[in-house]
Amino acid sequence: MSISKSLLAASVVALASSGAVSAQSLSSAGALAFDTGNTHFVGDAKAGLVHAFDLTDALTDQADYQLGRAQTFEGRTIFNHLDVEIAALLGVKPADIAINDMVVHKPTKQIFLSVHRGHGPDAEAVVIAVNNGALELVDLAAADHSSMSVGPVPTAETLECGQPLNKLAISDIDYYCGELFVAGVSNEEFSSKLRRIPFPFTNEISTSSIEIWHAVHAQYETRAPIISQTIAELDGEPTLVAIYACTPIVRIPLAELSDGAEARGTMTGELGFGNTPLDIAPYVNGWDGTSNVVVTNTNRSAASLNLDAIATAEAMPHGEGVGKVFIVAGVDQFPLPMSGTLHLDTLDDTYALVVRHSPEDVRNIQLHTVPMPFFFDRADHIVEMNFDGSADPFGYKAAPPVDYN
Repeated sequence: MSISKSLLAASVVALASSGAVSAQSLSSAGALAFDTGNTHFVGDAKAGLVHAFDLTDALTDQADYQLGRAQTFEGRTIFNHLDVEIAALLGVKPADIAINDMVVHKPTKQIFLSVHRGHGPDAEAVVIAVNNGALELVDLAAADHSSMSVGPVPTAETLECGQPLNKLAISDIDYYCGELFVAGVSNEEFSSKLRRIPFPFTNEISTSSIEIWHAVHAQYETRAPIISQTIAELDGEPTLVAIYACTPIVRIPLAELSDGAEARGTMTGELGFGNTPLDIAPYVNGWDGTSNVVVTNTNRSAASLNLDAIATAEAMPHGEGVGKVFIVAGVDQFPLPMSGTLHLDTLDDTYALVVRHSPEDVRNIQLHTVPMPFFFDRADHIVEMNFDGSADPFGYKAAPPVDYN
């Protein structure tokens, strides 16, 4: 179901002329997710739809692809200049490419990227797969397909500084126990929304409005949306753990997210002002067995948060008379050595995957693996053990060089 590079030029022309994917299915491609099987969900904010594609015939097992060597804290750069590679695949200039999201199909470890070819309202939406180190355009027209509306979404509205509000219509998608949880904004005054949609689609949708205390502003807010989310069982209760614009860390029991509800989530932590969170992903620390989430940010380092700590954390001070909080606060956040990260997901129990600016050259956008649980690749840093003749207390040099396939 994939299209190789050699067929790309003809494929892009056919795609544009037939409308098989761009017109019939995808008006835009943003947030990505998978269910526990082979169904790939694509958020189409422009159309206000969530698409479901059965990729059973397109998926390729990546088990033999070497990801790095976690024992010596070595990741692997799968691509340097990822934007340049995608641009070459699509026959455009790198400046005409936007990489909107990334997700890993966990059973096969195959990587998928949502990409726009061009900018503005005429941008063409595609999904690209990474197949054992090669980029391929996914033939969505060959997949069984269904879609579901998320309800009214902004169209031409913008924020005060000009950002198009429609880009936030579908900010994240998560699948949990037969339902999609779709975060974003609507065109209503109480605009921050969380939609619950049964899958397979039945034309049923449950929409909650969410009000959150924002410590930076010392007020309850109803517009700033969830940027990214995950669902975890906290003390045995299925709970949405979400990171918000400007910049609360929040927990909301799923039982409170019923149709028409105006839910008030519990702010358990503050990520720090002047910053926008990017991604949240659950992982298990293989060293101590604890369950955690990793959070990435635009203007601060990434952080690890323990899920038990989120479950038991007291709500941050809130309400009348409470002052503004600008610093990182609330539930403990363990800083992680990741900056310049654009997108993140976990590949397996050992590695995370990032789209990032290279630490050595921010012009170089990389697709790179990072060993967990410290999200640390020692090649990114200048450390004593990397010098010739230095002591080797961790046994780094005793291991032979990694033979990448």
